[in-house]
Amino acid sequence: MNEANSRQHHELKIQNPERLDGIPCFVTGGAQGIGFATARALAAKGGHVCLADLNLERARSSAAALATEFKIPTLAVPLDVGDENSITAAFAAAEKQFGHVGVLVNAAGIMTPRLGLAETISVDDFDVMCRIHLRGAFLCSQASIPQMERRGFGRIINISSVLGVTGVPFRIAYASAKTGINGFTKALAVETARRNITVNAVAPGYILTETLRDRLKAGMLDYMNYAERAPAGRWGLPEEVGRLIAFLALPGSAFITGTIIPVDGGYTMRGDPGESIGPRPEMGEVEAMFGIAK
Repeated sequence: MNEANSRQHHELKIQNPERLDGIPCFVTGGAQGIGFATARALAAKGGHVCLADLNLERARSSAAALATEFKIPTLAVPLDVGDENSITAAFAAAEKQFGHVGVLVNAAGIMTPRLGLAETISVDDFDVMCRIHLRGAFLCSQASIPQMERRGFGRIINISSVLGVTGVPFRIAYASAKTGINGFTKALAVETARRNITVNAVAPGYILTETLRDRLKAGMLDYMNYAERAPAGRWGLPEEVGRLIAFLALPGSAFITGTIIPVDGGYTMRGDPGESIGPRPEMGEVEAMFGIAK
């Protein structure tokens, strides 16, 4: 065993498999929604969290909240995931503050600006979806891998979607980008598996983020329609996605790589959504169960 491999083996050996104590965690889109819920779950495991977001003011506020709650170092940096220079600067800032990044969560994303048939969607709408979701995950992973190799430990978790594994109409650009994330995840997992780096993706169903709550209030989405489609009978919470991502980030998850894991209440596996399978839980009851006040 050469000296470099010996150092890597030693570092991995002394880590608590259930903790991220002192490991720098870089979360794109970390200011709110699934990104922030993930950052919070990582901080609860002892990770030193960098929140990277276009909304720097919100990222700073969120980072400060995590530092106060968990007594861990945090950092907020501006980031446009589609811009290489922005990514270079953000990762350099994180490395300067924390050392080599060990965990990357590619959570930055945007919603479909409008629904429509494929022949009516503009090329610009299609391109921006691929730029933010797929190009962003690629560029951030590309920037993080050298740091992970120097650390001897790496976890990359991408955000896919149920739209990346099912056929849902009128969202062709978003679905294409998320399907691309799945292929990217598997290919990169094979490339990095023998470098102590795992690569996985989570595929959320309909999650009650701030953005989707606003769309529900505006009448753009029908809560009941999507809740009934899922066997669980409800939408998910950002915290439920964040907990899974934090698990995949742990040293103890080293034998899990190349997976696309749905977090969707069974949405993607249900056969006939017309069958009656029992009463649906009220969303307020679910939030109360998790101690989340809205």
